[in-house]
Amino acid sequence: MDPKIDTTDGRILAAIDLGSNSFHLGIARAIAGDIQPMHRLKQRVQLAEDSDDDGNLCPAAIDRGLECLKQFSQRLSEMQFDQIRIVATYALRQAPNRYQFIEQARAILDHPIEVIPGREEARLIFHGVCQNQVVEQQTLVIDIGGGSTELIIGQGHTPIELESLSMGCVSFQSRFFPEGKLSSKRMKRAILAAEQQLELLQQRYLRTGFQAAIGCSGTIKAIALLLNDGDLSAPIHRQSLQQLARQIGDCDHVDQLPFEQLAELRRKVLPSGLAILLACFRQLEIEQMQYSEFALREGVLSELANQQSHLDIQARTIHSLQQRYQLDTRHSARIQASAQQLYRQFEVGKKRLERWLEYAAALHEIGLQVNYRGIHKHGEYILSNANLSGFNTEEQCLLAFLVRWQRKKLTGCPSPQLQMLSNSQLWPLLIALRLSIMLHLGRRHHIVLPQLQQQAKTLTLTFSAQLSDDDLLVADLEQEQQHLAELGWKLQWQ
Repeated sequence: MDPKIDTTDGRILAAIDLGSNSFHLGIARAIAGDIQPMHRLKQRVQLAEDSDDDGNLCPAAIDRGLECLKQFSQRLSEMQFDQIRIVATYALRQAPNRYQFIEQARAILDHPIEVIPGREEARLIFHGVCQNQVVEQQTLVIDIGGGSTELIIGQGHTPIELESLSMGCVSFQSRFFPEGKLSSKRMKRAILAAEQQLELLQQRYLRTGFQAAIGCSGTIKAIALLLNDGDLSAPIHRQSLQQLARQIGDCDHVDQLPFEQLAELRRKVLPSGLAILLACFRQLEIEQMQYSEFALREGVLSELANQQSHLDIQARTIHSLQQRYQLDTRHSARIQASAQQLYRQFEVGKKRLERWLEYAAALHEIGLQVNYRGIHKHGEYILSNANLSGFNTEEQCLLAFLVRWQRKKLTGCPSPQLQMLSNSQLWPLLIALRLSIMLHLGRRHHIVLPQLQQQAKTLTLTFSAQLSDDDLLVADLEQEQQHLAELGWKLQWQ
């Protein structure tokens, strides 16, 4: 840290990006909702290297990653931070054994690790690029990582198209250039494989259109340095990329590459990254591209500086789903109000968690678009597989969980593996939602909400009016009493 930097004027923020190729640490000061970068640190870890066919991280990669985080932790301990956010991308998204790494990483950093979906990564990348330059016209942004490539078209601060493809410089290196072997034939196969993946979005992106292209990531930076004699402000041209691909293809091994200015690990993945970038230029008809130093790390820092904007993005995502699936928003608002009122009477009710009742209530009937029978199961499927802008993987899992178990039997209800809240905090959320939905079954909105008292795992509902004349409500309560007993909770009323 530069001791001359005055850190008294704004909050000090830190962001860590656990990429498939490199880990990045960014430290910035928040000033009026914007970020002032103060320090950057990058270490090549190649977390995705030597993953097995199922995507499991290999022990050596896990050890490299944890050793890097120990160094980051030491750097973070040198000063006080107001907020820290840690996001993980493709390698941990795909790895079935990711919790083996996440649990140890969290112990080192003492903060939760957010695994973010591909399109959420793309959104944050675009947001980060916009912190460094004004995107006045529709612009294509490409970030080639170790395991995935993100492609975004946007203008101003608004992304228009977001996509994440499962191709990266580490995964392609293992697939097409094992042990550093090179040839023109290998290069052509790698380019063709990338072009095949780009076919999935080619026509959509060309129809949307863009007038400029920006590349970010270590791969594109290395290529820009090579092609323009170290001048990162000069554009990358398609013709220069093709010449570089031919030059690399004429070699037999990466050790023969003449690019001594590149670190050994970067030289190793240069051919695969170049193949992906050249395929992007060809398929998306790009003639030239500028380089940006800002990317995911800066996007995360920016949202830390203005957390309300992140919550606004989540709220807009929920509202968009309500409109797309034509949901009854007035009924959902009643469910939300009742659920939050009941939840506040639990012993562990936390204000910060109430938004999950808002989101779950808003979308609890989303499964109707499939079929009324099994509405909760259909809702879980939709929310588990939808692209939810502003939500990380764990948040999406929580939302899908609440919608799945909103009603009916609780037999087999799992205890999800979450970092953001404990089971003692999760069950009150779910029970408050279930009770609210039960009380409003059939659009039953005339019942005065009961008072709730909790004693350990016993809940007592006190109604202001006699229930003897409402046989249907009593029957619903008796049924819910049986369901909650499956979780070990006792429900009674008076």
